[in-house]
Amino acid sequence: MIRSVIVILMNLLRIAVGRLSHGSRYAVHHLQRISPFCALKIFQRGRLEIGRNCEFAHGCDIEVFDDATISIGEGTYMNRYCMVSAHSGVTIGKHCLFGAGVKVFDNNHVHSHETGVSTQLTSAPIVIGDHCWLASDVVVLKGVTIGNNCVVGAGCIVYQDIPAGSVVYHKQELVVR
Repeated sequence: MIRSVIVILMNLLRIAVGRLSHGSRYAVHHLQRISPFCALKIFQRGRLEIGRNCEFAHGCDIEVFDDATISIGEGTYMNRYCMVSAHSGVTIGKHCLFGAGVKVFDNNHVHSHETGVSTQLTSAPIVIGDHCWLASDVVVLKGVTIGNNCVVGAGCIVYQDIPAGSVVYHKQELVVR
């Protein structure tokens, strides 16, 4: 009980400071369950929108850069150590479930054979529909749209669009000798 009260008070304080620091670019509903050990970061002219009654567990990291917007629908749950990074934009629907360690990146570093990896980025928006479940350690890459009511199995790397109502998993074989 005391722990719940402390979390609620810390969230209200975090939201108040966020609104003072970022104004309308910090559109976070006051009713949340966000771990005190979850980072919500806005850089440049980024915008963060979080719907009502979301829950972010310990170690989650949400970062929005440039003119991008991260929008997370109501009732969405992110388990431990999830990360969302946006330079173009990430939209996550309502009532989604993210397993531990899910990563969502709308950007990649530029690479060339002559100069190697640079700090320059390419990016494209990501859209994740309503009522989706991304199991543990899923990685969603730039430019992807995942339709409503999808399940993405543990460890999948999503690099292409997924139609609504799909179940995605790796077809792998475990060999024991």
